[in-house]
Amino acid sequence: MSDLMKMEFEIKAFGLEGHEGYSEAYRQNEIVRTKLVSRDTTLGEVEEVIKELMAEIRQEFIQPPEYVNAKVVLRVKSENGELKYLG
Repeated sequence: MSDLMKMEFEIKAFGLEGHEGYSEAYRQNEIVRTKLVSRDTTLGEVEEVIKELMAEIRQEFIQPPEYVNAKVVLRVKSENGELKYLG
């Protein structure tokens, strides 16, 4: 089995933004990235990647977004009783 696995990160943000001529305006942004990581990657290291991406998406808003969510996906299949990471 390979020592690397592909991890997919989805970060979504939604919030109010000021927009001239409108009483309310909302914005939604999304970042989707993949990263090859070692099978020994810790949850703490995954959290650091998420924090970096969340900081990046927050910079695109004038006011802090109301919601910033993260989703991390590992794609695997079972082959002869062993997990095989896809990607």
